[in-house]
Amino acid sequence: MSYIVTPFEVSSQALAAPVKVRFVHLFSAIATRHSDTIDCDFRVDGKHVTVSIACPALTLLREKEKKYLSDQQLADIATLHLRRTLEQGYDATQAELYLDGVHLRALGKELGYL
Repeated sequence: MSYIVTPFEVSSQALAAPVKVRFVHLFSAIATRHSDTIDCDFRVDGKHVTVSIACPALTLLREKEKKYLSDQQLADIATLHLRRTLEQGYDATQAELYLDGVHLRALGKELGYL
């Protein structure tokens, strides 16, 4: 399945130069990494970066609020999270970025998905 996430550049005072970001793939990490997350993989200047979205947060949205996020919406949320992280000067290539329920809900609302 293909998701539409337009490649973009991010600048930050903490980064030496703008970095190019490209979305690669979204997949369930339950099977691949034995992690209770949905992983969105990106390339940031050619380096692998993963934004992991907590499955329990998605379950709460479904069960308590009857809100369902599509894979495309999850990719959009992960992209916004990565963009903001890079703009704040964090080197996302140093670790996996984890997106919990609070941040997932905030970004989903900002994008108009929740």
